[in-house]
Amino acid sequence: MNEKIMNVLSKAIIAALPRQKKKVYQFIVEIEDQLAQQCTTKEQFMTLLKEQSPHKQAANKFHMSFEHLMHFMHEIEDEINRKLEEKLKDYRWIEVTDVKVNNRTEKKQKTYVVKF
Repeated sequence: MNEKIMNVLSKAIIAALPRQKKKVYQFIVEIEDQLAQQCTTKEQFMTLLKEQSPHKQAANKFHMSFEHLMHFMHEIEDEINRKLEEKLKDYRWIEVTDVKVNNRTEKKQKTYVVKF
């Protein structure tokens, strides 16, 4: 699977989440991304995650218990994964090399479109 397409699909799914789910998810992911950028090893990243705990920060920011936040985040991730799997079922490349564009056909290279 093309990583760029996976990212496009994931971003579209996240953008369509209900407001609260989107805010919580993006808050945590943004902190995790910032921490990852500061690290050169997996061990450094894990240490920073434990020290700065994006999930605890989110629980405080969104006035939730840590347990509720963790359950909510798992629910969000499950929803994203489920919707991504649904979209990937319909994903396929369609060759359109011989389709005329502007009344001319160019056969120099194969052309594909993605259908979801």
